[in-house]
Amino acid sequence: MAPVQKRFKIRLSAVDIIDVMFIKDNMTLIKFALNYRGFIGDEWHEIYRVDNFHGFLHEQKFWISPEPIPLDCIGDLMDIMTDYLIVIKENYKRYRGYYENKAT
Repeated sequence: MAPVQKRFKIRLSAVDIIDVMFIKDNMTLIKFALNYRGFIGDEWHEIYRVDNFHGFLHEQKFWISPEPIPLDCIGDLMDIMTDYLIVIKENYKRYRGYYENKAT
């Protein structure tokens, strides 16, 4: 069976969204990306991202830099993705605040 790619959005508020993308092969998660974006001013801005699409697990804190920050990849990839989804949901307002303060 060929790998299956899925994409969907999770709305956190009227102006905050998580773009979710993952690839599974025979029910095993092989790649994922969680991209938190906020609508600021009159456009969408990438604020925080975590993924393993460049061969390693990393996060990007766009209020600091777009450069990837390597993360330890210990455990099941599905658990890691789920954990980071929770982290974003619990912290998106703080992340947005950091980004907005950087922009001023």
